[in-house]
Amino acid sequence: MRGKCRRPAPPGGDGDAMAVLGDADLEEILLRLPSAADLARAAQLVCRRWRRVASGPAFLRRFRRLHPPQLLGFFVCKGGRPYRYDALDRSPLPVLDPTFLPVDPPSLSVGGAIARCRDFSLTSLPSVDYWSLADSRDGLLLFCSSCDRSINGHHLDLPDRRDIPKHFAVCNPLSGHSVLLPAPDADLYLVSYYLGAALVISDKDEGDSLSFEVLIATFFHKGPRLCVFSSNSQEWTVLPCPDTKKLYIFGMPWIDDGAHASGRMYWVVHDWEMESEHILVLELQTKKFSTINLPCSGMCEKYDSNIKVMRSKGDNDLRVVAMVRSTCTLHFWRHDRSRSAKGRRLKEDVVKFLSADGVVDLLMGGVAYCNNAMALRIIDAGEGFVFIKHNETPWVFVLNLKEMTLQKLPNRERYSGHALPYRMALSPPLPNFDEEGNHRAIKKGTTDLD
Repeated sequence: MRGKCRRPAPPGGDGDAMAVLGDADLEEILLRLPSAADLARAAQLVCRRWRRVASGPAFLRRFRRLHPPQLLGFFVCKGGRPYRYDALDRSPLPVLDPTFLPVDPPSLSVGGAIARCRDFSLTSLPSVDYWSLADSRDGLLLFCSSCDRSINGHHLDLPDRRDIPKHFAVCNPLSGHSVLLPAPDADLYLVSYYLGAALVISDKDEGDSLSFEVLIATFFHKGPRLCVFSSNSQEWTVLPCPDTKKLYIFGMPWIDDGAHASGRMYWVVHDWEMESEHILVLELQTKKFSTINLPCSGMCEKYDSNIKVMRSKGDNDLRVVAMVRSTCTLHFWRHDRSRSAKGRRLKEDVVKFLSADGVVDLLMGGVAYCNNAMALRIIDAGEGFVFIKHNETPWVFVLNLKEMTLQKLPNRERYSGHALPYRMALSPPLPNFDEEGNHRAIKKGTTDLD
């Protein structure tokens, strides 16, 4: 029997009909896929050529600019900067792997990504220190060391949450790749207190690897100071301090753990000596500090400083949430955009979660009604969720504002940490710095699709 005649494959292609198109045409088609998850799935399943085109650094940057990163869930830090230490040798307890909380049941397109986030372990990071989650940005996580307080080999007493971390690392939880940053200069640690850190991703076409910056905010003498690491120069730079001497006359006031929202960092500041309170703002792109007023006067005292700036859905409008512990009530404020209000903030909503499903676990032992103002507090808020830390028990409670349900996640007593949103975004590979501890070198051409 005569065999069937096969149509020859187009020259230079993989045998598929798309091979007749050039790479530029194929890029335009792939750019029309709705999300990073769909792009990754198509590149993996179709053919090697699709994977090669979809992995190009310039293409990935174009895709990121056209498609906002897709929210998969939250990484909830189990620990963070420590408040307590081992009872025997007074050494800090190691931070546990963060918990990943998906926002929706996994779909076919993101199921694999969510599974990798759930399986993420701190053991994938360089083994130079204990690690604590500091920021999450466009598919990457920023970690800081949680307990090392030595400078040039000299021990400086027990570590504290305001000590500036000695090490920083950037990690992609989907690919498992991580990179250890060079250590900041020792001068940064003198007469300074740690406020927080942020990761800033660049979308500029700058070679085959990802370009990013890490910003460390500190309080230096009588005002905030910024130290910036650039992946391009691989160096840290200390920026000039803003003129805030009139604002912080008596030195460092009380400052909360901070919040990440809308390309900025926010800290609630309460200065008892000056009888003033405000929100300290760091604009991540311009690297400028500024201050804005809280929604109402006497707010820190009224709410026991249980106040957070929260991330908003679909806009850059600043919202503030505060908790009244005694009644399990949340108060929300937003900008009043009417002409008569002249930019003032008004109370947008009042949410009483005493009737929320799961509130019994939160109120066990009468904790909500005790005199300990730190027993119940907001650690993060955004994307329709409020994360409440219960300091007397090893739990973090997640309030779903839409469904009015409370879910508890395992945590650790008397520790502070963030609950940061994780958005899936495909990126060029991380750069590889020649630092001891970077045990996973990134090969040229590898990406999130690997």
